[in-house]
Amino acid sequence: MSADSVLLNARLQKNNQPYIIRRLGEKDIFDVTGLHQVILDNLRPGQECFIHRKKASDFMRILEDPSHLFIGAFCNNELIGYASANFINRDNAEDVLPNFALDYEPNQIAVLEQASVNPSYRGNNLASIMNALRQKIAYQEYGRRYAVTMVDIKNFYSYRNGFRNGMCITQAAVDPADGGHVVYMAKEIGRETVFNISHIPQELSYSEMDIDNVNTLVEQGYVARGYDDVRQKVLFNKTNDFKYKSSNIRLEMPLSPAFIISKASFQGVK
Repeated sequence: MSADSVLLNARLQKNNQPYIIRRLGEKDIFDVTGLHQVILDNLRPGQECFIHRKKASDFMRILEDPSHLFIGAFCNNELIGYASANFINRDNAEDVLPNFALDYEPNQIAVLEQASVNPSYRGNNLASIMNALRQKIAYQEYGRRYAVTMVDIKNFYSYRNGFRNGMCITQAAVDPADGGHVVYMAKEIGRETVFNISHIPQELSYSEMDIDNVNTLVEQGYVARGYDDVRQKVLFNKTNDFKYKSSNIRLEMPLSPAFIISKASFQGVK
C-alpha cells in the first residue's frame, strides 16, 4: 500500500474541520522533523523526559524500514500528528523490549511508538484515534495479536490514550538510557480484558505512581485499567488475562537490573 493511501477521513472534534490519516513516506521527512521540533519546543518544565530529541536520520530509518508502520494526521495539508508501530521478531525482541515480563510471542507483538500531536490540535482525541488505527492495521495486515507500548511513569496524558484503547499497565521499570522511570502498557488486540470483580479494586494517586507502588500491585495480580482525573487516581483491578514469563512475577525495584527496560525505540509517546 502506498504512502499516500488514506486510512481515515474524519473531522476534528473541536472545530469540525476535515482531516485525514495516511501512511507516511520519505517525502514527508521534513514535515515529520518540523512537527517533532514544534513538540519539543512546547514541552513544559518537567516534561523533558517524555520525549527524546531525534534527528532526521532517526525518522528516515523508520520510514525506510518495512517492519515499521508510520502514519500521520493531516489538516489542510499540514501534518498535525504522527505515530508509528514496530513489528518486532524473535531476533530483535530483546533489543526493542529488553526483559519484557509478559509471555508474548515476539512475532505477534506490535510495539506502538512515536505518537505525538501538535499542541495546537490537542484535545481532538487524535493520539487515541491513531492508537486504535495502528492496532487495527497491526491485526488485519500484519497478523499481530498483541499491542505493547511504554511511557514515562508520570506521563498521565499517555495513560489516557492507552486506557481508552483497552491497554493496561502491566509492569514498571527503569529506563537504562536515562534512568527515567517508565511503565509498559499492553493488551490483546480485538479482545477486552476480563477483570475479577470479586476482588476489591485498588488505586494510586498520581503522586503515588512510582516503580515500587506499581510493581507491588502487579505482584498481587493487579493491573492498571483506567484513571479518575477528578480525583487524580490511577485505577487497578485484578485479572488473570496477562500471563508472565515466570510463574513468580517478582518485579524488581529501581536498584536491581532484573527488570530494567529501555524506551529508546519508542520515545515520544504522547
